[in-house]
Amino acid sequence: MNYPNEKEFTPRLEWVLADRKITPWAKKLGLSSGTAARLLSNVVPGTDILTAIMRTEHVNLNWLLEGKGTPFMLDSYTNADAFENMLSIHAQDAQYTAYLSVDMQSSMASVVLVQPATFEFKNKSIEYQQIETLYGPCRNPLALSEVLKGCDIHSFSLTQLDAMAFSRGQFGTYKLLGDDKHKGLVSKSGGVDFMVQDGKGVYFAEMKNKAKRDAMTVDHLVPKNFTFSIDDKLEVLNMVIMCAEEHHIADKLDKATKMEVVETLEEMHKPVSQITPTEIEFALRASVH
Repeated sequence: MNYPNEKEFTPRLEWVLADRKITPWAKKLGLSSGTAARLLSNVVPGTDILTAIMRTEHVNLNWLLEGKGTPFMLDSYTNADAFENMLSIHAQDAQYTAYLSVDMQSSMASVVLVQPATFEFKNKSIEYQQIETLYGPCRNPLALSEVLKGCDIHSFSLTQLDAMAFSRGQFGTYKLLGDDKHKGLVSKSGGVDFMVQDGKGVYFAEMKNKAKRDAMTVDHLVPKNFTFSIDDKLEVLNMVIMCAEEHHIADKLDKATKMEVVETLEEMHKPVSQITPTEIEFALRASVH
């Protein structure tokens, strides 16, 4: 993603606005049409307007004013402990809705924390979505869900290019959340629930719901007190080992971990033939530490 590095203020503001018209955008901030016009004439506004832009767009003022740093604010970490500690602090500080995107290949997580907020501007109360964006190493999705206890946790999807742009602070409020007319990356993904089941595995709600539907359609095959037979367990165990080898984590599988993954998959109450590779991978990565 290319963005302007010119010395002028206006090109950078226009890049932040993307496909939005400045007049209706400025009106939402309580700005007059005259002020909006001046913003397009390289007139740098006062501190109160800059603060309003920073809050509503999550923009980095150093970049907006001087082209220095990343376009949008981002807390980036290379240490998993520091990353999880900061997430925990945010979770304790406010009631956020948390959106997680975990790249299983790089073991890096993109996190967007959102909460409604207001600020006073020119004697008006401006409502907006306050966000925090964080990027860092992910031991496994379960670890992140544990440090974000108390938050309403959802998942969202990023392509490799989008994940790279996120990690470089190139996504702000509009790109992530969108507005009344355009969906952002978070809303495009549908905000699928990110769930922890009995502390043993991490599942997306759509996966769990699909399992329920499948179980209903084969109700005559799946007893209410469903358990794997010995042959089923052996077959699932082989599938788990193959998945671990495919993702280069077989060396982390000990006997206890293997059984934990099998038990997690068993709790889905699905015949072995209906367990998908994705479900195996999530159960596996949630158990491997």
